[in-house]
Amino acid sequence: MALYRQKEGKVWWMSYSFRGRQIRKSTGTTSKKIAESIYFKVKTQIAEGAYLESVRGKNKTFVDLAERYLKEVTPDKKPNTQRDDKSYSKTLSKFFGKFYLNEITADLITQYVLKRKKRIGPSSINRELAFLSASFNKAYKLWGWCRENPVSKIKREKEYKRVKYFSEKEFSEIFSLLTEWVRPLVLLAKNTGLRKANVVNLKWSEVSLKDRLIVLEAEVMKNSHCLGVPLNNPAWKVIKDQVRTRQLHSRYVFCKVNGEPYTGWGVYQAFKKACIKAKLPDFRFHDLRHDFCSKLVQSGVDLYTVKELAGHKDITTTQRYAHLSKAKLKEAVAVLEKLS
Repeated sequence: MALYRQKEGKVWWMSYSFRGRQIRKSTGTTSKKIAESIYFKVKTQIAEGAYLESVRGKNKTFVDLAERYLKEVTPDKKPNTQRDDKSYSKTLSKFFGKFYLNEITADLITQYVLKRKKRIGPSSINRELAFLSASFNKAYKLWGWCRENPVSKIKREKEYKRVKYFSEKEFSEIFSLLTEWVRPLVLLAKNTGLRKANVVNLKWSEVSLKDRLIVLEAEVMKNSHCLGVPLNNPAWKVIKDQVRTRQLHSRYVFCKVNGEPYTGWGVYQAFKKACIKAKLPDFRFHDLRHDFCSKLVQSGVDLYTVKELAGHKDITTTQRYAHLSKAKLKEAVAVLEKLS
């Protein structure tokens, strides 16, 4: 039936064939007369070959879009971002792959978001939408494959920035359950605040045992700024221990027997597995970075210094830890005593 209403629904939907596929779409109205008008207009546009198509991109699918984006845009990005782009492309293609670009509407994207909410969190969904939006922007503004970016109509998911750190007992329990190869990576992350990608891909050329320093160039940093991280005693010992077992043919500090670095996913899974065994499933590898910043603030280190050590681009990111500075808060409240 061309026009119909879903069970217990008042809005009219239309069903029509387009390029050999059956399309079902809401007319957005409860008036049958208006719905009929919309339906016949769509049928006319299809017949005229002008169903919201651009001249150059009328036969392009999302797979075509993703492939061109990965070929022309992604190579100019940092290695970690390149891997992310490929991952997002693969995930999005499972849902949007066979759709032509003019069929990917805000409504369809909303359906995708609802489906993903059952499996991943808000931040992960937003990153996938960011890739989808960036791809459509190229197709719309540069390649002329479509007439708009449908992602621009989608409101991003609200992210809750968490500050989670370990008690001494919690970390001890998790650490005791870690497989041997991942322990040094975890210790270095906890004592330097480095992101997982920077720890996993740390090279000997970035380490100075003499100066007790790790220096990361801007090209490997998320914020594109060079970062120098001093090594405290636990971190220095981790690196020194790696010297003893160093694979001379590898440039990586942490690597397999064949000299290849561990994968970020492998490190994440190994740490998560230990957390689950310790009955602390809410922890994740990135919390080692939160722990680093939190403990510094709790020890009285000022936020600007924490910002520099963590490599935050903006102080607002560091300010999420401000409430942990108990000494500062006590000083602030003590001011009221003078007014009494």
